Amino acid sequence: MSPIIKYFTIASLIYLITGAAIGLIMAVYPASINYLLLSHVHFLLLGFIAMMIYSVGYHVLPRFSGFKLYSELLMTVQFYLVNIGLIGMALTWSVSGDIISGFYPVLILGIFALMEFAGIFIFVFNNIMTLSGKGGRMV
Repeated sequence: MSPIIKYFTIASLIYLITGAAIGLIMAVYPASINYLLLSHVHFLLLGFIAMMIYSVGYHVLPRFSGFKLYSELLMTVQFYLVNIGLIGMALTWSVSGDIISGFYPVLILGIFALMEFAGIFIFVFNNIMTLSGKGGRMV
């Protein structure tokens, strides 16, 4: 198994604990919901669930299709993009609350969201290219 696939799995599990901990904080201190709800949801959906899907997808799809992964480099770039994007969005929401206003907070959130989207696009592209055989046959 590729080290990056392991990193996706480890990151996924870390985001599960993080999202659950934020949920616990919101349950104990309900006033924090305005600042933590979006971070909580994104850590669980984009962090835990999506990272686990990336991990399993990158490990299983090449084996099921009989083709090599199209690009290990794209997988590595995606790993960094989605993690930086997710953490950046979560921190922006945690500091600014669920209603982002003002030019700079919106710009910062937009940059991190664009990183997340680019990472998702890379995942789709890399797997489509893999499934079409562009990475070559497995030996």
